[in-house]
Amino acid sequence: MRFLLLLAICLGPAGYAAAAGADLDELEQQAIAAAVAAAEKSVVQIRTIGGMDQLEGQTLAQGPTTGLIISEDGLVVSSAFNFAQQPTSILVRLPDGKQRSARIVGRDDNRMLVLLQVETSDELPAAEPAPADAVRPGDWSIALGRSYNPEEVSVSVGVVSALNRMHGRAIQTDANVSATNYGGPLIDLEGRVLGILVPMAPQAPGAGEANVTAGSEFYDSGIGFAVPLSHVLSVVDRWVEEVDLERGLLGIGLKPGNPHATAPIVANVWPRSPAAVAGWKTGDRIVAINGVKIDTQTALRFQTTPHYAGDKLAVTIRRGSGDKAKEIKTEITLAEKLPPFLHPFLGVLPVRSATIADEPQEDVGAEAKPADDAEDETKPSDEKAKPDEKIEGLAIRAVWPGSPADKAGLRAGDRIINLGDKKIGDLDAAMAELNAKSPGDEVQLVAKRGDEELEFDVELAALPENVLDATDLSAGDGKEAADLSNLGDPKLQTLKLPEMSQTARYLQPPANGSAPGLLIWLGDGKPETAEALAADWQRTCVRDRLVLLMPEPADAGGWTNDDLEYLARLVQTAGSRWRIDPRRIVVAGEGKGGQLAYALALRGRKLIRGVAVVDSPLPRTLEVPENNPSERLAVLSVETHNTPLSLLILKDLEKFDVAGYPVTQIVRRGEESRSATLDGATRAKIGRWIDGLDRL
Repeated sequence: MRFLLLLAICLGPAGYAAAAGADLDELEQQAIAAAVAAAEKSVVQIRTIGGMDQLEGQTLAQGPTTGLIISEDGLVVSSAFNFAQQPTSILVRLPDGKQRSARIVGRDDNRMLVLLQVETSDELPAAEPAPADAVRPGDWSIALGRSYNPEEVSVSVGVVSALNRMHGRAIQTDANVSATNYGGPLIDLEGRVLGILVPMAPQAPGAGEANVTAGSEFYDSGIGFAVPLSHVLSVVDRWVEEVDLERGLLGIGLKPGNPHATAPIVANVWPRSPAAVAGWKTGDRIVAINGVKIDTQTALRFQTTPHYAGDKLAVTIRRGSGDKAKEIKTEITLAEKLPPFLHPFLGVLPVRSATIADEPQEDVGAEAKPADDAEDETKPSDEKAKPDEKIEGLAIRAVWPGSPADKAGLRAGDRIINLGDKKIGDLDAAMAELNAKSPGDEVQLVAKRGDEELEFDVELAALPENVLDATDLSAGDGKEAADLSNLGDPKLQTLKLPEMSQTARYLQPPANGSAPGLLIWLGDGKPETAEALAADWQRTCVRDRLVLLMPEPADAGGWTNDDLEYLARLVQTAGSRWRIDPRRIVVAGEGKGGQLAYALALRGRKLIRGVAVVDSPLPRTLEVPENNPSERLAVLSVETHNTPLSLLILKDLEKFDVAGYPVTQIVRRGEESRSATLDGATRAKIGRWIDGLDRL
């Protein structure tokens, strides 16, 4: 300080500022070098041998990786990203140059870490953790790695950007974090370890197994994450004992809404899940966890996501409303896995309410015009049907042969007015009540047949995989069956979205009062192909009331993942424009178009209810998420007999089946099945499959 004061007197204000700045820069460099020197003795280089080169089609990290010594007896923690390939041998090069073999003790799938045990009798230098309460946003942070040069550590300097990121699991830094230092430490200016560097990405509610490579796309973005070392040390004894630490699951779905503003109200409960064991019910509101008040869904995730399977939580729920509301204290033991959710099946097709469904909505911002000056059938007409008068209960259009409803004696024309102790006024109420149950559950059902009130005891089944015959289906909405005797040439029209270059062509069925379904076919997008498809599908679209929408890809070479945003907007626009029946929205395609249909359907499960593919396996990078009670996606696969892809397609369908999705398979045989277009019988079967998607 005296030196700086004399320097200021001699040089004046300007000269002092320059000298002080240079001095501070040097001091910073010295502090950083000292911190690195203090920490690097615990940073090791790891080499893996053998294992997979790719995981689900994604190339895995190759070459040396980094780890951190956390105990004197040889425990080393690293990023699971470095071990996704399941290596057969692991070699750890210690800071003194010695190389020792190591084995995997266990994995932490909640924080994407792996724990190793180095085979050595030497006492190793363990890292010093920074106290959790000493870490503050804005503090210096230094990311270290020992990947390429075993003699030196790589150094990247930044600051602590935020705490408790990834729902309370990680520290965020703007220091450069990448594959070169995954598994290495993030340290402070005293050389103490703040955390272990990992690629981490948010896990969506209901997601399947964690992806160890998720989050690596943040590389060079100024966003990096580190799991606090203080947390790792607090669970290391449990980790050694239990081998693997899995993320803990409650087993509930939440009411839709902005997670930062929406209260955590239970929309559904997985059968046999921790929430079900604790007695939670649809409509319960979570108000506190371990004494912490819970106001939003985000707050709920902050209190649950950091926990592991086997952890116990004291949860207070509120049941009922107003004066009848009561708070219930429950204890939850989080689960490692949930049983696949299977939608229960009663076995009825509901009457579709008559609505003016074919008049276009001009407020969606899309331009529509007839192709080739064809007459626009969307003009208002005095002959359109008026909405039916509201009737009590849910009217049955058809009963699924061999279903629980069929065995119990329900008939077309009956009206369901009660499921269990819940009064049923519409299809949404019926589905919500069924989603709280599972196949094998028994439910008491009350229905009206004319003026007579009947009671039925029904044992629910799982959703069927078969397609109904034409004789099992009827219009059921009070309208006459479509006249298919003289259809004439199909009249194609075009649809463009604002600020989108692609054009979509569509075929619309004549108005008969009920909401149409939507079939989006991902073909090559050429006008001549669309005309041929319209001619092939016209009969099915008129009979089963389907809008056939045929978009074109942005690239003349075909569909790519870059088209997903356009297609998602197209689904939303079509739903509003034609007031589409939300339970009969299907995306379909063949070959690569079918693969993109899979990607769009799994990405858009909140809107899309079916995906139909022809000779299409899943994209190799696409994971099948767990089935969700509120997202009823069905899968239909049309496969050419003995195609080279048959075994691969079968394995992919098994993934859907294991995850709880209803899967229907159609195998085409004979020479007709090898033509460029689907035969009439297959198209009719697809139409009937779509017609049955609103089954209950």
